[in-house]
Amino acid sequence: MKKGLFVLLFAGAVLTAVSAKAAKEQKTPEEDFVLTIGLPVEGGLCEAPFYIAVEKGFYAEEGLKYKEFKMDPGTAMNHLTTGTIDVTNNLLATLIQPIANGLDVKIPLAIHTGCVKVLVSPDSPIQSPIDLKGKKIGVPSLNSSTKVIPSRVLASLGLKVDGPNADVEWLIYPSAELPLALERGLVDAIGSGDPTASIIENEGKARVIINNATDDNLKNEFCCVAPVRSQTVADHPEAVAKFLRALQKASKWVQENPDETARIITEKKYIAGEVATNAQVLKTYNYRASVSQAQSALDRNARELQQIGLVAADVDVNALVKNTFVAVPGVPDSLFK
Repeated sequence: MKKGLFVLLFAGAVLTAVSAKAAKEQKTPEEDFVLTIGLPVEGGLCEAPFYIAVEKGFYAEEGLKYKEFKMDPGTAMNHLTTGTIDVTNNLLATLIQPIANGLDVKIPLAIHTGCVKVLVSPDSPIQSPIDLKGKKIGVPSLNSSTKVIPSRVLASLGLKVDGPNADVEWLIYPSAELPLALERGLVDAIGSGDPTASIIENEGKARVIINNATDDNLKNEFCCVAPVRSQTVADHPEAVAKFLRALQKASKWVQENPDETARIITEKKYIAGEVATNAQVLKTYNYRASVSQAQSALDRNARELQQIGLVAADVDVNALVKNTFVAVPGVPDSLFK
């Protein structure tokens, strides 16, 4: 009797597990699917179109069902991998290595240019990027865009940026502590994003020597993209297309209305800082969201990161770009001519 009961209970447990697995793997009908958008707990100007898409009703206009998920800094890749989120905003420079290592995402849209700076003390003898040779640079992580982008700049000048006998030394500090590290002389320069970089610059506490929004070699390259889980693109292309079209509309609105955008996202507490400062910075970016620019930026970043050793030499860059970039049906290349 006990043996028979055990067999029945075991069989029931197996059936329950199989049913649960089948339910998990069953694709949600398109009309019921809710897209999860990952956004940082403390937002920045890079996410401006995401906030404007809500405030100006562009998601609603596209009929997108969505919810937002607030993430801690540096956790976006984990949430994409586990399926906690379907899409987010991310600096392309920080995606290349994870993609080369197996991160399964698609990149269907480039959002804007600009947003990364390298700063030095106002009285520093460092006047240009080449002067960083032999110096200490503070960054929040070795995979952050504020490390990767200056690495590309320095490598283009012939400096060795990583490994034995590197020409620069990278020191890790929490983002909030980087300005203090610079002020105390613990580092010679820091890599920072906006609005923090522009705030300390406007306060006279730092001077910019690299700015990917204005430097000739970087100002036309889109730095922020919208990575989407590959499974979401495969299972729910209509929802992804709605999201991307809404984001294009919001990006265009930001491009054409930087002062009003700054007022909305600052007063509504989406981001920190002052309205005037945020408006000033927004005007240095290019929010002409583009599908084709996502492909070209992906290709250029992957090749340059491989050249400087941040992507393994045996990675097939052509295959990486081909497998990662996607043009989602129903999404125009750009809303700008």
